[in-house]
Amino acid sequence: MQETMDYHALNAMLNLYDKAGHIQFDKDQQAIDAFFAAHVRPHSVKFASQHERLETLVREGYYDDAVLARYDRAFVFRLFEHAHASGFRFQTFLGAWKFYTSYTLKTFDGKRYLEHFEDRVTMVALTLAQGDETLATQLTDEMLSGRFQPATPTFLNCGKQQRGELVSCFLLRIEDNMESIGRAVNSALQLSKRGGGVAFLLSNLREAGAPIKRIENQSSGVIPVMKMLEDAFSYANQLGARGPPAAPN
Repeated sequence: MQETMDYHALNAMLNLYDKAGHIQFDKDQQAIDAFFAAHVRPHSVKFASQHERLETLVREGYYDDAVLARYDRAFVFRLFEHAHASGFRFQTFLGAWKFYTSYTLKTFDGKRYLEHFEDRVTMVALTLAQGDETLATQLTDEMLSGRFQPATPTFLNCGKQQRGELVSCFLLRIEDNMESIGRAVNSALQLSKRGGGVAFLLSNLREAGAPIKRIENQSSGVIPVMKMLEDAFSYANQLGARGPPAAPN
């Protein structure tokens, strides 16, 4: 428990000024080091080589072999080595924390890490380049430098055997009737299951207390509909990797 508190406490010191009145940015870097030492490294699966790692992850159903099959295997190994030799370092503790809690590939029981940031970037690049070695290398370099960052569904799902789709956002309109509301709830479940963020236009729903069939004070308004949508998104949470990806409008 004390180890868990250490990196959070170091990160919290960003809110405190030092004696000279300066923000303590160095504490955030110390928090990253403490996070890796106390949590990431002890919970990461170790492999003897990159070859063993890839073959194991494909064989056990973690990586999609169809992605890797588009390339010469020697190039795939070189690209992973190139990424790990880049000297990448997280700029903030929250960036490292978010990656390892939400994006990295984990064992099926969710307890151990199978990827570091360089591995996730490489798998994303290999997926998006679709067999183009030059493009895969360029994408890897752009992501490692921070000049390019794919949207959450793309970065989260690329290259994984058990995944959602590589899609991002949808906007759906809800009409003022039960049929449309029911379709919206079903769409929320299906689109979230497949990795999408969804926005719903609720402007057409009548306000709370509005009449229904000329009977006054009958409408429940938009809040109950929003609650149903919230429950749908919370249920279809993309294998626990992403919170409710919804925005009412």
